Amino acid sequence: MKYKSADIIRECHICQSATHLANTFPTKGKINEIDIEKEPDVEKYDNIIEENSDDESSIFSEYSKDIENTNATFDNMEAYSHLPQVSNCQFDLSKFQVEQLMKTKKNRGKGYTAGNSCIKEVVIENKPTKHLLNPGDFCSCVGKFFVETCVPNFEDQLLPIDGIKFNSASNPMKEFGIFETTVIFPHINGNLRITVEFFVMETCSSTHFILGNDYLIMYGMDLHNKKDINFTI
Repeated sequence: MKYKSADIIRECHICQSATHLANTFPTKGKINEIDIEKEPDVEKYDNIIEENSDDESSIFSEYSKDIENTNATFDNMEAYSHLPQVSNCQFDLSKFQVEQLMKTKKNRGKGYTAGNSCIKEVVIENKPTKHLLNPGDFCSCVGKFFVETCVPNFEDQLLPIDGIKFNSASNPMKEFGIFETTVIFPHINGNLRITVEFFVMETCSSTHFILGNDYLIMYGMDLHNKKDINFTI
């Protein structure tokens, strides 16, 4: 069956209306048209970024200041904790470390017996002599009166003292000379023999030779068993 042209109704393919065609559509559609967004104001955008960066930098600067102040506070607290003469009792005293005994605890009233004696019997000039190991003295010394009882002719071996002065809080210290002698430390694992220069003091009233930390450090000697110690007295 054939249709006549008069029987075909033409419609708009946009709105399917028979009153008009697509080429006469009242509101023309956007065909192959690309919408381009307007570019934002560059200067305004830069100003916003600068304001935000200023705010962030100020926040970070304040935060860094707080960190520095906190570190300084902890540094001061740590420094004061190592200085017993300026100790602070305002810390929290409810927390304690668990104590651990390294040896058997002494009876009550006998705690002083747990310490090690710094007095050692040594041999000087083939004679047993008392010797004080004093890590607090920067040099070794002996009183003139005591050395005379041990070595009567010690003045024949004296070396001159040059460029050094001694001071003591208890009594004035007057130098007499340097006495060089050999000291033997008896030990169960082998005796130790060293040559020591003692500063002889006229006003020293001690009744023993004093070995200072000069030779204790030089020969690696100590009263206790410690790491890297060559000789334990």
